[in-house]
Amino acid sequence: MNEWIATLDELLLKPFETGGGSAPEPHHVDLRVSQDFWDDETRDEVFGPVLAEFEADRARLAQAISVHYGVPQRKDLRPYFDDNPPDEPGSALFEYLAGWFFEVDVWQVGARGIVAEVGHQDKELPLQLMLVVGDLSRVVNRGG
Repeated sequence: MNEWIATLDELLLKPFETGGGSAPEPHHVDLRVSQDFWDDETRDEVFGPVLAEFEADRARLAQAISVHYGVPQRKDLRPYFDDNPPDEPGSALFEYLAGWFFEVDVWQVGARGIVAEVGHQDKELPLQLMLVVGDLSRVVNRGG
């Protein structure tokens, strides 16, 4: 756990890249990644216990982050699935996370947001214990 918190502390200090646009790109680190492929025949036997392990790790990490940085706020990401997502501080982070989640817990440290979740984009892709740090101070400039 100490290694994961040290990684978080590094991400909180690391400058954001803008990738040619005005929106800062979030920092994303996979702390754990499961096997790459889930066989349909053994999925029920194997996937459930592995998911439970990842969720338990996420719960321990969330507790450690809360000890260091306070209680998170729940963020609904469904508006970011729309063609016209909200223009609000942190929108680059929230648009990025909408590729995985409907809702997330967000810890705020100054102008940075922290998200620690278990992601799984497709049944054949690995589970990821993700740590994502993004800028909560800026609005995405969509230029339109």
